[in-house]
Formats: sequence, structure tokens, C-alpha cells
Amino acid sequence: MARRITLTSPLAPEAIARKLKDVLGDRKATPVKGVTGQGSEETMTLFYFRPNIQNSFQTSLTATMEPVGGGTRIEGRIGTPTSARIFMGCWFGFLTVFLGLAGGGTIASGAPLEDIVPFVTIPLGMMVFGGVLWRLGTWTAKKDEAAILAFLATTVAARRVGD
Repeated sequence: MARRITLTSPLAPEAIARKLKDVLGDRKATPVKGVTGQGSEETMTLFYFRPNIQNSFQTSLTATMEPVGGGTRIEGRIGTPTSARIFMGCWFGFLTVFLGLAGGGTIASGAPLEDIVPFVTIPLGMMVFGGVLWRLGTWTAKKDEAAILAFLATTVAARRVGD
């Protein structure tokens, strides 16, 4: 799940944007394995890239930057993207409603067992599939989050507030 995170850097937002552009390169170039993304003076989006793997559940950092004193405060969310969480909520929500209405209605009608089984087993199987999809999609979440934070620590000397 995504959670709020606050970091500080001794660099100004403009310096952070320049460093990110220098390290991450041009958006048009194919990134190599590792942390990649984009940043400006106001925002940044970072994620861990794996060649030949497309994953909508990958851990990402989406943050805003604002100058504080001589440095920068970086605030945002790190974790599974909101779009993936909303999709899975809709997936399980629809299947739960379908299971309750169609499965429950079929059972309540007193239909024979062979008529009830598809209305119960298919949505349950799709729920299992959704759970496996979520688990596989977020398999590397902790390692990716640590890699993103380590990247920021080495690139722009960012550290968590309170550390």
C-alpha cells in the first residue's frame, strides 16, 4: 500500500531537478535496470525499472518539492500506485456484489447444485486470481522502495524527516 513520506535535502529544488536530469537522462532514451523517472523543480516521479517486465503494481514515489530554508522538503506517496489500488478495489467489489446477488439468488431459488456451482466457483476463482495478481505484482515492493530511497540519498542527499 502507498504511504505518505517526507524527505529533506540540503539542495535547492532547482539543483535537485538538474541532478535528477543528469542522472536519469533523457525521457526518450530507454532506461537501464534500476531507479528511473523524471523530475522538475516542483515534482518528481521515480520507480524501479526492470527491462522486459511491465508491471502496473510497481512501487513508485510521486512527490512535490518546496524550498525550505536553504534546502528542499520532498513530500509525497511511496508504494503501489493509486490506479492499481482502485482497480483492485473495483475488481473485488464487483465480484463480491456478483457473488452475493447471483450466487445468493441462485441458492435461495432452490436451484439444483449443478446450476449453483458456476455462480459461486467462477467469482471465487476470479477473486483468487486477483489475489495472486496483487501478490506477484507487489513481490518486490520493499526492495524497490529501499532502492528508490537509497537513490535519493546518494543523488540528492535526501533523508527522511526525523532520521
